[in-house]
Amino acid sequence: MQQVMNITKALADETRVRLLLALEGREVCVCQLIELVDMAPSTVSKHLSLLRMAGLIEGRKEGRWMHYRHAGDDAPSVVREALTWVRAAL
Repeated sequence: MQQVMNITKALADETRVRLLLALEGREVCVCQLIELVDMAPSTVSKHLSLLRMAGLIEGRKEGRWMHYRHAGDDAPSVVREALTWVRAAL
């Protein structure tokens, strides 16, 4: 139940959906996401944190920067279904 609530919370914000769509099919550095949405780094980090808590994205650190991508095939089915729904809806 909590995972479903985290996913719906993550998808309830336009900026988070934009960030999620920007990760479609690739890994992106947080520095590029900051420029894309034209927001403060701390704000973008908070949005990404919520997407990560929901399990929708994964991150890895490389040097100073974090790089994000969609959750992999090993993600729970509810996460994979949510990502599929977002792709189809938008």
